Amino acid sequence: MLKASFSLENWGAMIEIADRLITQIALIYETSSDTLREQNLKRSIPYYFGFSLCSKGIALQKLGKYPEARMCIQKYAELGWIKGLDDEGINEVKYYCNIAKANTYVLDLLEGQTEVLKEYVEFIRNSAEEELLPGLITILESSIKYNYSVDWILSDLKNNVNDIEEYVTNVDIRYYEEYIYLLVMYYYEQENMNEAINTILETLIFSIKIENDTNLKKSVALFELLREHAHQSQLQMYHNIMEKIIVKEFTNEKENVLAYSRSLD
Repeated sequence: MLKASFSLENWGAMIEIADRLITQIALIYETSSDTLREQNLKRSIPYYFGFSLCSKGIALQKLGKYPEARMCIQKYAELGWIKGLDDEGINEVKYYCNIAKANTYVLDLLEGQTEVLKEYVEFIRNSAEEELLPGLITILESSIKYNYSVDWILSDLKNNVNDIEEYVTNVDIRYYEEYIYLLVMYYYEQENMNEAINTILETLIFSIKIENDTNLKKSVALFELLREHAHQSQLQMYHNIMEKIIVKEFTNEKENVLAYSRSLD
């Protein structure tokens, strides 16, 4: 339910569900003789505390309630108080401590504390790949909000992003879409129309490759908004991409008609 609320960007519901989970897991912990696997829990107690508190913190962050979000971060940063930890539980405590560090950087940047930028980039560089896109999204949001350049970061992490594009999954799609949108907005705010339009064109090609219609529609809309700034070569490339889409759709429809005709025979 928390994951579904996040996908739907229903932050109020996310907070409510997280509070319910926190209450329930606290009750289980306080009344359990076996704190790790009582009532057939699939995961360790720290996982449920950490996941619910982290989810609530993210929802509060999205609502701009940064002080409340920091209170959540402080709570899942220190889960070592939980008794009866096995190896899995110890690893969960370490994991959420690390996540707390990352999300503290996020709040700092969203509040304009740009002095932590280099530390955060280093943190992203040394973290798992799953932290890359959320990290870049935060950096772009901050740079757009407070009007500063992050060209050096985009250049530094460009190869990492290209690697993600090779095996992006449905889980990554939402982050990738948001990253691309913010990247275009960033270039627009920096008055770098050439890079903004090139980014859109690259995304159009990528969207066709992974057959993501939602991302395709957003990219077309963004291109049309910036069309007046496009060079002739970019307009031609856009025309060629649209032509390929039409040919592909026509071919698919033709194949469907033929398949239907054969079924009638």
